[in-house]
Amino acid sequence: MNLEFIPAGTAGAWQISSPSILGSAAVGGALKVTLEAGIDGIRAKSLEMTSFFMRLVDEYLSGEPYNFRIGTPREPERRGGHVALEHPTEALRINEALIARGVIPDFRPPHVIRIAPVALYNTFTEVWQVAMHLKEIIENREYEKFSKVRKAVS
Repeated sequence: MNLEFIPAGTAGAWQISSPSILGSAAVGGALKVTLEAGIDGIRAKSLEMTSFFMRLVDEYLSGEPYNFRIGTPREPERRGGHVALEHPTEALRINEALIARGVIPDFRPPHVIRIAPVALYNTFTEVWQVAMHLKEIIENREYEKFSKVRKAVS
């Protein structure tokens, strides 16, 4: 075994046998918060947040000119921690407009924008703000500033 570190010329250079002390410290803090909140509490808040977002979409964003539709199952027991928000024609560019506004969505071709409020740190106010961002993006036609060609990462 060589005493000098010689990294591989590929992504394999990032592999190590043990996690770093700093990385482990961050995991320790995250686990503490998770254990304090409890998985049942996290799941309950997650369901409340996704239900709230779906109600906002139904009330404010489902009709003309917005045309959003919920693709996620409505039944809580069938739903995870995100909402699949569907738009028939401009999902990619709306996704890019959200990113430009500081929201971190996840685009799935051909027409799904996944919104995932995180129960441990997002608030209901932030969920409402995302719905209002979507409303304004459509009303102001902000999505038209963005390319219809998908980037490598969207």
